Amino acid sequence: METDVFDAIALAERPRLLGLAYRMLGSYSDAEDVVQDALLRFHAVHTNEIISSAAYLTTVTTRLAIDHLRSARVRRESYVGPWLPEPIASDPAPDASSRAVVRDSLSIAFLVMLERLSPTERAVLVLHDVFAYTH
Repeated sequence: METDVFDAIALAERPRLLGLAYRMLGSYSDAEDVVQDALLRFHAVHTNEIISSAAYLTTVTTRLAIDHLRSARVRRESYVGPWLPEPIASDPAPDASSRAVVRDSLSIAFLVMLERLSPTERAVLVLHDVFAYTH
């Protein structure tokens, strides 16, 4: 893939993919790793094989996050306290609409519900309810 084309697509899609991966994984550093891996896989594929870059990257990111959750589930089972995602440091002075969006999308009830779902169920919920993809 041409570097300019890849850079443009990666720059445009990275924030959305990070949001998807973070909501599924609950860890910003894990989300960054998953998105980086997805972008590397995207770079290795020939562009004529991909119809929609956004759809391809969403699918790869979702599958990588599911794989990560399946492996991470074993590590969390030994933890005695409740598992909740790490918070993200946000803009120091967000406007009211930004604060409302963050509160709605990352409420504690939502996080607890996500923690109880299997990795596949979590992916379906996040893709459908948060990103408005169809089933």
